[in-house]
Amino acid sequence: AGIRLAVRGLERLPAGPCVLVANHASYLDGLIVVAALPWRRGGWRFVAKRELLDSFFARVFLKQLGCDFVERFDAARSVADAERLRVQAGAGHSPIVFPEGTFTRVAGLTGFRMGAFLAAAGNGLPVVPVALAGTRAVLRAERWLPRPGPVAVGVAAPIVPDGQDWHAAVRLRNAARAAILPDCGETDLQA
Repeated sequence: AGIRLAVRGLERLPAGPCVLVANHASYLDGLIVVAALPWRRGGWRFVAKRELLDSFFARVFLKQLGCDFVERFDAARSVADAERLRVQAGAGHSPIVFPEGTFTRVAGLTGFRMGAFLAAAGNGLPVVPVALAGTRAVLRAERWLPRPGPVAVGVAAPIVPDGQDWHAAVRLRNAARAAILPDCGETDLQA
């Protein structure tokens, strides 16, 4: 019983720093990613929305993980946060980002925000797309306790940026989303 985790593609993780991006469908997603990924020199660093600092339990748990928090609604702070992530990624940290920014009760893959892809392109770091499937069914947004069920984590091939500008970051974003969509078990809400 419980959550049956199946992980494939770990051999695709680059040896050096990278930016890992995954779809976001459940509160379980962060825990599933932690359970699936191997230890990494320089460290994986979760990136989470700043609003989670308002929740005592989330704040304590995420700070213990060494999480970085980003602003999603204040443009000036959002730009400063993206620059901070770019500098940290350049220093050897490998950020883990859910580029949808949040998850919704409506099933489906939403649009990706640009921060992770700007950090990757700005540092010439590969983006590693990760598809999470089954987390929404195991723990829906309106539930507190997970149900037994299968969860799959699929690591796709790294995508190397072809430049350092905005356009290169947009191409990274589009390629990462295209790599995640077929394996995440969600519909395309941008279609």
